[in-house]
Amino acid sequence: MAANIVSSEELAFINTLMNSTTQTVTQPSLGFRIDGNSRTRTLLATLACRSTLSLEAEFGRFCLSFPLELSEDEFHSQHLHMASPIIYEHGPRLRAWRLLLPQPLTLLNAEGDESMLRVHELSPYGLLVDTVAEQEPPERFYLYLPLPGDTPMPITAHRVRTTENGMIAYGFDFSSEEDAERLRCFLFSQHRNLYPELQPEIPDDLV
Repeated sequence: MAANIVSSEELAFINTLMNSTTQTVTQPSLGFRIDGNSRTRTLLATLACRSTLSLEAEFGRFCLSFPLELSEDEFHSQHLHMASPIIYEHGPRLRAWRLLLPQPLTLLNAEGDESMLRVHELSPYGLLVDTVAEQEPPERFYLYLPLPGDTPMPITAHRVRTTENGMIAYGFDFSSEEDAERLRCFLFSQHRNLYPELQPEIPDDLV
């Protein structure tokens, strides 16, 4: 996948535009009209059909990958729609950034009661939990994640492994892209709160 690297000012502009989309996932994603000749439009349409498009932004030790979706209106104009990013972190190997929760979030059942599982870390692909009960954690579960400031999000996950310190890692099995997007919105918002230095002042001519 080719990377399109953006500057800090361009990333700040993207973050400002994304402000509204981090408030609720029911709002439409950002859209940009694509200008170009027929050959360019055909090439872009072919790439979109055969691969996954994304906008890559490298900033410090983080890599933000914004998913892109191509659409065409009734006038055959192409538009790229940008969703909340998947955040990666550089280290010994590139991996999805994990949000370390200051306080564990207890997963809820369908009735809103607390389950035995508490979430300590969260990423776009899974979560790290412990259990308040002595019984064996489930191989799979369908529960609700109480995101702060939002309604609980239904999640299905499968057990991956047990860590050296006794935590249990689960991988998400999202039933819809909307759920995955909702989680990315939350993580993007939390990342921006934790690393405000990645949000430089925006020049007036970019607003």
